[in-house]
Amino acid sequence: MFASTDDTVASLEEVGYFTTREIANTIYLAGELNRPILLEGPAGAGKTEMALAINRATGMKLIRLQCYEGLTDKEAIGCFSDELRQLYVRFHEGTFDEAARKVSDRSFYLGGPLLSALETPARCILLVDEIDKISHAFEAQLLEFLGEWQLTIPGLGEIKAKRPPFTIVTANDERQLGYPLLRRCARIYIDHPTPEQEAAIVASRTPRCAKAIHYFIAGFAKTLRAFKMEKPPSISEMITLALALDKLNLREIRDDHKAVMLPFIAKTEKDRASLLVPGRFESFMDNARILANDMCQRDIQTLAAQTANQRLRNDNNQRPPVVPGIPIWPDETTQQPAAALMGSVTP
Repeated sequence: MFASTDDTVASLEEVGYFTTREIANTIYLAGELNRPILLEGPAGAGKTEMALAINRATGMKLIRLQCYEGLTDKEAIGCFSDELRQLYVRFHEGTFDEAARKVSDRSFYLGGPLLSALETPARCILLVDEIDKISHAFEAQLLEFLGEWQLTIPGLGEIKAKRPPFTIVTANDERQLGYPLLRRCARIYIDHPTPEQEAAIVASRTPRCAKAIHYFIAGFAKTLRAFKMEKPPSISEMITLALALDKLNLREIRDDHKAVMLPFIAKTEKDRASLLVPGRFESFMDNARILANDMCQRDIQTLAAQTANQRLRNDNNQRPPVVPGIPIWPDETTQQPAAALMGSVTP
């Protein structure tokens, strides 16, 4: 899947997913050891996007199980099709025993995402999204799959994986997950990115936008999340906001752009009313500009340091090589007097 930790970092960055070396190392090792990854953290922090980025970086098939309250094994694993069974029995001309054996065959079983992941000939990526929305009972049904890469299905028996899928399980901190599930996974906590990371993410998705817009969007996102909104903006929503500003050909953000920005960041009426309190939105804009200016200054300092280091390397490369051997010191006829080196000396 990935050749190394460095390859993981580079491959994900190529498809626009920026992560730390520690997280990239866990992704690489989980792929090598065939262990599932559990990603926990707030909604909109980029957990699902990690699976999609790995899909883009590797080209592996992606199979997704979207969890929700009331999900059962019928939707996740599969079930026998009564319609196909009835159709077969209606036209079957053999004995009852033959029909009984046939209708219990795999060809009559409609597999769900989990079974599909086990039966895929080539290794695939399995995304079990928002597992904390399902019950503890169904969570327990996943333990065999995540621990042994197999499913025991009544009527079919044990179905083992042809190649263990690279599995990512996400949770939004809605409830505590069971210890047996945690024991089977490598756990990573994904929080919202730093402003610098978010600026880089937004820039990768909106390359036509001015860099000042990228800085502002990242600073604005940090300000809104610090405000503890009922529905804090996700990374994808901030990217959408940047795309909207780009469509309007805006190269700077002013306070009178409130009407443009609110539909993309305030997703509940409570948040919208809170942002419309006189002076609040403008103060958030000011704070975002301060954060954007700080990021810009740090970028300038980093660029200046990189330029100075590059010049130093160039100067060192232009110096004549030192010939090994005994050094030759200048004689008294070629060496300038000390007074001339330090400047004229007046008695």
